[in-house]
Amino acid sequence: MFLFMNRLLLALSATLIMVSCQKELSFEVGTPASGSLQNSAGECNPKNVAGNFIAGTALTDSNFLEVTIDVTVPGTYNISTDTVNGYYFRGQGSFANAGVATVKLNAAGTPLSAGVNDFFVIFDSSFCSVSVTVLPAGSTPPPTGSQVYFPMTANSWWSYDQGGTDTIKVSVGGTKTLASNTYRNFITADEFGNSDTSFYRYNASNNSYYQYIDASAVSGLQITFSQPFLDILFMKENLASNATWNSDHNGTAGGFPVTLRFKFNVLNNNASITVNGKNYTNVYRIQMTPQLGTAGVFSDMATPSELFYAKGIGLVKFTDGTDSENIRFYQVN
Repeated sequence: MFLFMNRLLLALSATLIMVSCQKELSFEVGTPASGSLQNSAGECNPKNVAGNFIAGTALTDSNFLEVTIDVTVPGTYNISTDTVNGYYFRGQGSFANAGVATVKLNAAGTPLSAGVNDFFVIFDSSFCSVSVTVLPAGSTPPPTGSQVYFPMTANSWWSYDQGGTDTIKVSVGGTKTLASNTYRNFITADEFGNSDTSFYRYNASNNSYYQYIDASAVSGLQITFSQPFLDILFMKENLASNATWNSDHNGTAGGFPVTLRFKFNVLNNNASITVNGKNYTNVYRIQMTPQLGTAGVFSDMATPSELFYAKGIGLVKFTDGTDSENIRFYQVN
């Protein structure tokens, strides 16, 4: 708490100096803009961290921070964060109109060590914090979208219909460290304004993808897991058709040891499929079956689901035999 306040005061002091300079030069560079990083409820507007941050590696144009500002008075802006762990973010420009605007703050410097770094962004009289995860030196970042079936590049997005008029949009945001692993945030929003965040990571050593799920989220199964989270191995790339793998998670139910298993089968490693009138080729068609095992004997818990991943695009269709999600539009960076 004390470190938080100390850094906030330092950041505020730096901003006051910067604002003073802007006021002295206002007649030369224009009127400073006014607005807020927060909404009317006092909550921070959406923000996004882009790029891979690796200890000891200098930051480039692919590393930046995007913040959302509610502009009330158009004009010039010059926004920078405090310097943490050897790097910072900065952006300048002008707002031509009032309203909601997205500002890009480019990163500069070199992260000194791995870990989670918290920055303060200040605009006008408002401020918000943002966390950036720095990977250990020598880390291999996730492969780019054009090479894989499950792109995780920042600012990529996909929209789907759900077998009718309902639609959802999935966007790749920043990163989060959970249980010593770094995950990408995938934000799902529906047409009613509801949103939820899922967490995915890539492991280069076995060319696999994992989803983090808090064990409390599956409390309805009435299983007490041996870990407080499930790290589900949901994708293994470059497998042949008919290849299989399992993601097992041990626990107890009614005092007896049980295993929750997600069983995966590659039905076709090079399929074609038409979704919403568009044909997709080089599709990885995977079947997933949830199972429950006791004493080494497993039984299906639900009807198998099928997932269709197009290379360079991502998930284009999901179906469990009753409901489905079908891709409509997408952007992979």
